[in-house]
Amino acid sequence: MSTTSKESILTLQRDGGPENLSLSDQIYEHLSEQIIRGNIRYGDRLSTKTMAAELNVSPMPVRDALKRLEMEKLVIIKPRATCYVRVPTKRMTLEAAEARRLLEVFAVRKVHSRVTARELSNLESILDEMGRLVRRTVGLRTAAVIEEYIELDRRFHTEICALARNDYVNRFYRETSMHLSMSFRYGVGVCHGIEATYRDHQEICRHLSENSEKAVGVLEAHLLQSNQNILNEPTFQMLED
Repeated sequence: MSTTSKESILTLQRDGGPENLSLSDQIYEHLSEQIIRGNIRYGDRLSTKTMAAELNVSPMPVRDALKRLEMEKLVIIKPRATCYVRVPTKRMTLEAAEARRLLEVFAVRKVHSRVTARELSNLESILDEMGRLVRRTVGLRTAAVIEEYIELDRRFHTEICALARNDYVNRFYRETSMHLSMSFRYGVGVCHGIEATYRDHQEICRHLSENSEKAVGVLEAHLLQSNQNILNEPTFQMLED
């Protein structure tokens, strides 16, 4: 696991997150992001002492951050300041996927009839990045390209939830994203094709810009396909029930 310096953590800004957090909260946010991005993977061993040294902080705020992750069933703490990222069960994974779908659909149902062009600007900016990536990588879908697209996909769906302007929705969505971390979702969300998911995203944005309820239907179908992809993923089949 790679981390960053204390200074960079103290100024870490992500997805519109709150400022002036305590040190333990900032470390928690940092570790959460590392899990979501797949830099920390299921089953990885996390050493409190090592992380504290890498982040140039005392062990106490690291322990506090890990205890919070333990409460959220993301890590298992072992004796001697060591813990492991929990390997989820099939049930945990499916429940997280279902919760993610409910939160996104709620957000779009809430805002589709009144969302403004200004409010959609971030979503459309991410969509533009996706489009450029799709166009410049035709016939060149390497692992690095897929990882880049999946990161854009994560940002796109996070921004959909952010449209609701509801801190509880954002927080719950972030928690489900940790349970469906990048290390598991690698290739899952886009296994029916980058072009197909990109077209879905285009349709969602277009219907939102038209304040059309059709955005809800396209999003629901898109997420149901993603959930079906999870069921078909070999990694999922290897999990315990």
